[in-house]
Amino acid sequence: MIGLGEQFEGLYRLNLVFFASSLNKTLFVNTIVVNNLTTIPSSALWHFRLGHVSYKILAHMSRLYPSLSFDSNATCDICHFARQKQLPFPLRSSVASNKFELLHFDIWGPLVVPSIHNHKYFLTILDDYCRFVWIVLLKSKSEVSQHVKNFIALVENQFHITPKTIRSDNGPEFLLSSFYASKGITHHRSCVETPQQNGRVERKH
Repeated sequence: MIGLGEQFEGLYRLNLVFFASSLNKTLFVNTIVVNNLTTIPSSALWHFRLGHVSYKILAHMSRLYPSLSFDSNATCDICHFARQKQLPFPLRSSVASNKFELLHFDIWGPLVVPSIHNHKYFLTILDDYCRFVWIVLLKSKSEVSQHVKNFIALVENQFHITPKTIRSDNGPEFLLSSFYASKGITHHRSCVETPQQNGRVERKH
């Protein structure tokens, strides 16, 4: 916790004692003192007021408004935490050893302009072994479950193979646990907001 608010006449007032103790005073030289309490450093005041704007923009603004002061060498911990990026995902070279051993499923849509037959989505199916892709046009996401079942039946009838694993995101249209169990299919789901785990079909989009 970096701050504590107290309700006062219908508003929340920042507890300056708590907030001052949480600031790293070694990063800024000059500070603003209110009621004998150290608060936001003066060199960072406009950086805070403008929503942690970059120092490049502050430099431009200071040329237009000379009264605006800032320290270009200062470091803001809040910016570091708020803007830190995700670590890169390691490259994977693993490929399924047989066709239909691993199938990737994903949906794209809705389209801004529907097709001539009013299709707004499409289901992408990718075979991990040979990278062959099937596209199924959809009018709504509610059709996905039936098309997944139809595709499994197509593979079984035409190729005499039952897919071993299906990989998709966490869309409810792919949650066919009873159907997968009846076929002996393993369903892999990517972590929330981690499309990289199903990247081979995502890249097709």
